Amino acid sequence: MRILVVENDRLLSEALGRRLTEAGHAVDVFATVADAEAAWKIAPYDFCIVDVMLDDGDGRALVRSIRAAGLRTPTLMLTARDEIGDRVAGLDAGADDYLVKPFATEELLARMRALRRRSADITAAEFRIGNLLYDPHSTSLTVADRDVRLTAQEHAALDKLIRAGDRVTPKRMLGEHLYALHQDWSDNAVETLVHRLRRKLSDAGATVELKALRGLGYILSETRS
Repeated sequence: MRILVVENDRLLSEALGRRLTEAGHAVDVFATVADAEAAWKIAPYDFCIVDVMLDDGDGRALVRSIRAAGLRTPTLMLTARDEIGDRVAGLDAGADDYLVKPFATEELLARMRALRRRSADITAAEFRIGNLLYDPHSTSLTVADRDVRLTAQEHAALDKLIRAGDRVTPKRMLGEHLYALHQDWSDNAVETLVHRLRRKLSDAGATVELKALRGLGYILSETRS
């Protein structure tokens, strides 16, 4: 996933960024509403973690602007204040959940998983193409009833491609989904990742094809007999 973290506590933001990156996500960390809004205009995010009190204002304003734009991105708010009124205000602004500091990172990750399961952008519990069965909540997929293990980044790529359906995913769009803004990446890096994923599908005997369309991008489709 591409994750936006908006937190002005440097130690906490660094810890969150590190832990989420280790989990295979592309993470952008900012301390202000202004920087977060600017980043959002460059590329959309799959999940947002937003602190209430930020250097240039209230994080709830950012959440309201996200919702006003018609985006339903799962959003978790962080706060050091445990008053019911504060939590209600955050939820009313459009947040999906609220977590009070201090918190255990594992609880945050569990809440993220729960929000992703509930989010409206997951339109199916499972996706099936040919003999491939994909569960978006797992880092593995099933091919002909056999589990195929994927790395976190391979999982992110497959997730993006399989959700695209019969639409082509441009190489640049896939790269922006896989890497954070501060990470240097190249077309070769994306091509290498796609090659690894294609090889795993082929080795598992998947009746799907991960096609590279020159000058356009990638598409995942069932193999025609």
